Amino acid sequence: MSTAALNSLSNLLVTIAVGPGIVTHEYAHYAACKLTGVRVLGPPAMRPMADDAVLEHEPVSAFGPDFAIAVAPFVVNSLFALACFAVANAVTGPLGWPFLWLGVAFGFTSFPSDTDTQTLFATAAELPRTTRPVGYILAAPVRAASWSILLAGMLTFGWTSVLFAAGSGVA
Repeated sequence: MSTAALNSLSNLLVTIAVGPGIVTHEYAHYAACKLTGVRVLGPPAMRPMADDAVLEHEPVSAFGPDFAIAVAPFVVNSLFALACFAVANAVTGPLGWPFLWLGVAFGFTSFPSDTDTQTLFATAAELPRTTRPVGYILAAPVRAASWSILLAGMLTFGWTSVLFAAGSGVA
């Protein structure tokens, strides 16, 4: 089996495992586009055999909408994960397992991807001189968390663990 075929199979398995989180991730971007007035060019495209799902929208040149679109999945998926973990904790036995799985799926897909954050510094540079430092301060941790696959993986696992603990009532 070729490397490309193994990569496609791996992407398919990941998509199956965390599919609900991928869908909400992309629709969080979609909602942020709609709320900020950024024109969406089509519905989110799930590509189970590819490295990522995609939402195509017009180019964003303002920092506010760019930042909102980038971080929307973090907010939405984190809230969904927290709710699912809380339900999984409240339901006893196997009935809670689907909620546990959904909580993990939402938590693991909450962080923005490298593609989601690649324009943050460019749009922050377009801010007025007095607010530009604030843009950079907001953009830097978001971009850093998505730039390195290793760092993004560690942060994703840690954040999902925090959401699990919070949803389960662990102090």
